[in-house]
Amino acid sequence: MSKPPSVKADKTFSLKDRLFNGTTVGLLSAGLQAAWPEFRAKAFNKQVLAQFPQLELKACIECMALTLVDYLPSDYAAAVALLERGLPPPLDPSLGDDDFGQFIWAVPSEFAALKGCTPERLDLSLLLLKVVTQRFSAEFAIRPFLKAFPEETYAFLKVCAEDDNYHVRRLASEGIRPLLPWGLRIDLPAERVIEMLDVLHADSTRFVTRSVANTLNDVSKSQPELVLDTLKRWKKRKQQKPAELEWMTRHALRGLIKADHTGALALLGYPTKPGFKIAGVVCADSVRVGEQLEWSATLTSSANQKLKVMLRVHFLKSNGRHAAKVFALKDLTAQKGDSIELRKRLPFKAMTTRVLYPGSHHVEVVVNGVARGRRSFELLASH
Repeated sequence: MSKPPSVKADKTFSLKDRLFNGTTVGLLSAGLQAAWPEFRAKAFNKQVLAQFPQLELKACIECMALTLVDYLPSDYAAAVALLERGLPPPLDPSLGDDDFGQFIWAVPSEFAALKGCTPERLDLSLLLLKVVTQRFSAEFAIRPFLKAFPEETYAFLKVCAEDDNYHVRRLASEGIRPLLPWGLRIDLPAERVIEMLDVLHADSTRFVTRSVANTLNDVSKSQPELVLDTLKRWKKRKQQKPAELEWMTRHALRGLIKADHTGALALLGYPTKPGFKIAGVVCADSVRVGEQLEWSATLTSSANQKLKVMLRVHFLKSNGRHAAKVFALKDLTAQKGDSIELRKRLPFKAMTTRVLYPGSHHVEVVVNGVARGRRSFELLASH
């Protein structure tokens, strides 16, 4: 079977260029020069900015950290002291969410990960990460330490989980995520991940509880029953506010819900054998790349029940198979006899996260994990 032609997104927007440029690099170098007048800020800026066009986002951080080796004292303790003095003030500790800081302050953490992940430098490096994470999360930099020194680093994070600063507490959760995007893979057993989350799940800030839920979502990919048992146990403990724990549960189980996991559906109160009918499905036979597919149907409930209604699209892949993506439609409590109109406009615009392949695609409605009303349509190349 020949590979179908693909339609890729035009990469005109660059997150890398927005995060790492002359202005942001200048913040880093100015802070270091203020802490140590001998720091050659102009030379550092020129050297790293010249390398950026050839690098991806994560590589830019490593580039700056490695370049700092030539500009900071060779004595590691002295370099760490300068990095700490060159940091901006900590993020507002009175907030509870949406205060991420600036990405440029990931560089001091990366420096510690690259040059300080040794037995002799371990304690000093971990203390630097604790300071830096109050300016920008050190979740990526903590991973090499967890891999090289799992027991010592885990013990450090257990202390972080009890810290007064919520950014430090979040590091204890986000740093151990099994599937942290962009993060180095670590081999921390799932039971130890849950042990850490047991401490953090009752946190008072959404910044931390969101991280706890995201970490559970990662664990659910390999051990769904462990996640379900953990959430049930937390509910019995009554340490977290009920509304917040309910939000955390929904967020933690989102991957399992999309995968039609009956245990996750049941824990959230959705009957796994819902009574309903789907009628009047309207779906065009074809849609062109760059246009929208109009889809609609009517759902009739045959019982009083809680319904999670989603639309699943099966996108054609390069190998001729299909990969499913789920789109939310309705989340409601229906009464027997209720008729619910369902509508969705599905954009078929190429994105950097999804390559489109013209050919046969499929769409179906999914109610509490039960699929109905499957239709096929052709994705056509743009004019």
